[in-house]
Amino acid sequence: MTPSTEFAVLPTPRTVRTVVFCDFDETYLAHAGSPEKIRSRRRLEDHLLETSERLGVLFGWVTGSSLDSVLRKAGNHGLRVLPHFLACSLGTEMYVTRDGSIRPDAGWQRGLPDGGHIAALAERAVRELSRLGVPLVPQDCRPPGSMTISHYYYAQDAERDARHLALIDRVAGDLSLGVSLSRCSPAAGDPENCYDVDFLPPGCGKRQIVEYVCRTHGVDRADAFAFGDSGNDLEMLAAVGRGVLVGNCTEEARRRHPHVSEWTHTDAILSELRRGLQLCESE
Repeated sequence: MTPSTEFAVLPTPRTVRTVVFCDFDETYLAHAGSPEKIRSRRRLEDHLLETSERLGVLFGWVTGSSLDSVLRKAGNHGLRVLPHFLACSLGTEMYVTRDGSIRPDAGWQRGLPDGGHIAALAERAVRELSRLGVPLVPQDCRPPGSMTISHYYYAQDAERDARHLALIDRVAGDLSLGVSLSRCSPAAGDPENCYDVDFLPPGCGKRQIVEYVCRTHGVDRADAFAFGDSGNDLEMLAAVGRGVLVGNCTEEARRRHPHVSEWTHTDAILSELRRGLQLCESE
């Protein structure tokens, strides 16, 4: 597909030396959109345009949002540059940008199962969890046919929540489903005091995207970067050598990951890339 809004596309490096994996909502994109946040994002865009080919940097967004949602937000917020790749819907959609168009990544697509089968398994999981006393509320954020089946779990008390979240994980595993559980981020438009519960095909997720992209381009994951702001980013951050939470991250994420930037949003990303890429260039 060709985006309805005109974006610049990052030049593709002849030799990929490192990969940067970046969550989208409230990591790359600050929804508040203040003038300073816009200036910060444009500084990062300029840096990526200048360094991606020269330093062999492959840059991508890895997000829970669908492709349509990402492109709509990018247009509404005046983003100027598309990344080299977009992994959407928690890694169940993978796209690459070529000549201004966005195309499904053929290698990733070949590994995906039948979407109808995943939807049926997710329905079974929700029924079983309801029987066990774990209430889930469907989300309407996914397009028809999506292989990410999303619900909310509204928090109750710490002991009951821990028990219910463990049950969700167990039931999904019994059905050979992947599941992503993370505290919601109201800054990104989520409800207060609840968890995202996303059922996925096995083999999909943000960590699996890191493994696939690095393997495809022959990059050691120890040399890759990742940035995020919430619990569903933590496996991605742990899968690379330079995994950093932006300073505006959720409290859940801050408790569970040791590396948190003093800067927020794209200021954090730009600061880490300037330092890290300079080290790579000098090696």
